[in-house]
Amino acid sequence: MHYRRLGRTELMVSEAGFGGLPIGGLRWGDVRDEESLAALQRAYDFGANFFDTADVYGRGHSEELIGQALGEVRRHVLIATKAGIDFYRGEPTRNNFEPAYIRTAIERSLERLRTDYIDLFQLHNPPQKLAKEAGLWETLRELQAAGTIRYFGVSCRTANDARAYIRAAEANDDPRTFGDTLQIAYNLLDQEAAAKDVFVEAHRHDWGIISRVPLASGALSGKYDAAHKFPANDFRVDWSAERLAETSRRVEALRFLETPTRTLAQAAIAFCLSQPAVSTVITGAKTPAQVEENAAASDHAPLSEEELRQIQALS
Repeated sequence: MHYRRLGRTELMVSEAGFGGLPIGGLRWGDVRDEESLAALQRAYDFGANFFDTADVYGRGHSEELIGQALGEVRRHVLIATKAGIDFYRGEPTRNNFEPAYIRTAIERSLERLRTDYIDLFQLHNPPQKLAKEAGLWETLRELQAAGTIRYFGVSCRTANDARAYIRAAEANDDPRTFGDTLQIAYNLLDQEAAAKDVFVEAHRHDWGIISRVPLASGALSGKYDAAHKFPANDFRVDWSAERLAETSRRVEALRFLETPTRTLAQAAIAFCLSQPAVSTVITGAKTPAQVEENAAASDHAPLSEEELRQIQALS
């Protein structure tokens, strides 16, 4: 496993991180806690030290599993979580970025994670207008000063949201007003973040970039063709036949990235790591075998210039 500095923080994070969404269990097919715990342990054994989750993943269950699995090695790992999607009042969930709510949400996350501090706290899909809510950012700085959170940042819903926070920081007297990190979707099938210069601007200002959904919700594992049937408890069952067919066609065009020693999934993760601004790539995993494959991607990054040229031509 290789490591990179997380932007302008002092944290050194594993290139292949662990994404905690699937182990939350909601609409991710069959998920067993025993396998989830084994996957978390295997990730740690293979050198992953960055574990990303959110309070809403499984309505707290993902955080509970991470706290259970990593409690004994807490000082050797970096835990990132998020809040801002209020599920405590039942369905449907709603956005809630009120300072008092964020404080309460963090306290509950700490309990589930079995820790007294969070290495990286992220606002979960905040709207662009939240950049003007001075009280919220002051609250996060107070929690940082108290040691409750070491660093904070923004998990962005879209590339445009990421650009908005970068621009807002540039216009502010304190460039760290909105924290030090940005989390953004990026993969071989969705390169909007690069196309809109999020990485260029982030790298210029030394924001730490956390790249999520590198496998496009499993599509880039290469396991699903146009005729695949997802189970009823898997959110991908809602994908239309047209979407499945188009996704399958695009994935097949990327098969040239497979080699005898590198899977398509590993190449997909390595593609994200080919961006200098990206500090870590978080991949959701439900089994130890998936963790092993993902972790090995660190040894295959970056992709060659020729491979990147071919990918650009396809795009």
